[in-house]
Amino acid sequence: MPMSEPAPPEPPEPLRPEGAIRAYLRDKTAEVHARLEALPIFLPVLAGKAGTMDLVRLLRAYHAFHTSASLNLEIGYRELDGLGVHAPAQAPLALLAADLYALSGLLPAHFAQARPGTRPEAVGWVWVVEGSVLGSRVIHRALDSLFGPRLDGRRFFQPMPDSGVRWRAVCSSIETYGRGQDALACMAEGARQAFACMERSLKHACHES
Repeated sequence: MPMSEPAPPEPPEPLRPEGAIRAYLRDKTAEVHARLEALPIFLPVLAGKAGTMDLVRLLRAYHAFHTSASLNLEIGYRELDGLGVHAPAQAPLALLAADLYALSGLLPAHFAQARPGTRPEAVGWVWVVEGSVLGSRVIHRALDSLFGPRLDGRRFFQPMPDSGVRWRAVCSSIETYGRGQDALACMAEGARQAFACMERSLKHACHES
């Protein structure tokens, strides 16, 4: 019998410049990200004119989002654990509940969790959440006009001392993880889902009394 020919070698993985994975994710989510940043719920806070109810609405929106995102974030952090990115030590839902109670004396309403996607999609959710955590320092500074030096009621937005180090670790892990076969498109889809979920939560909170 004739000997079978050896299988052709796998093509080499294309080289990507540093930051290419994140650039791809930013490009694929640019439209929904721009819509989200333009929502009116942020205007009184960023203008330094927020009242207590403005902040309560914003905290409710983030609580709704993080409840929806919780299963995907659990999966995503587990995927990135071997690359040095672990779930945050302070659970965002606990911080949000404490802030809402400090401001209103009420605990937040219950929201359903979004169905988990694939593991790469879940990593896309982590990328969105970690980026929003890094950006929350802008909101924290803007709330000085309402709180002065007081932290109770805005601890969710308070930057952690190691936030810069953590973000660099997230960026590095995303670049590594996104080189895996078929991972990149799924990560982008997960990131779009996360931004869309956040947009829905913020829009809903805009209409709350």
